[in-house]
Amino acid sequence: MNRVTVTAELLAEVMQMHAAMPAEDRGDLAARSCGVFALLDDRVAPDQLGPLTAAIDFRLTALARLIDERGGRGFTLHGGEQGLEMIHPDLVRCAAEEPLIEKGNHLAFDVDSFQRRLLVVTEPHGQA
Repeated sequence: MNRVTVTAELLAEVMQMHAAMPAEDRGDLAARSCGVFALLDDRVAPDQLGPLTAAIDFRLTALARLIDERGGRGFTLHGGEQGLEMIHPDLVRCAAEEPLIEKGNHLAFDVDSFQRRLLVVTEPHGQA
């Protein structure tokens, strides 16, 4: 999955599509995949559609696990609806760039490596 390039812009677009789905469909892999297929159908070659859809889902699932483990602390806000979070664009960028690793029986992000990347890409704001 690390060999399939997924841009931060594409991840953000898919996340917006997921947020617009009915809540009961967001947890359904088939519904999510159909949505991504429809989104990408005229944008990628047919032989790239399956691998790209899988890579997107693995990255978004790994990001959700990371957030559940508090790995995105300070870069998320609870959304108004159950299961929705507002996510800082730098967190999405890191989810697109950070390599996936095997963790138990699933793919994940190494939390320490992810947080280091996040600190590198995030522009400081405000004044101290």
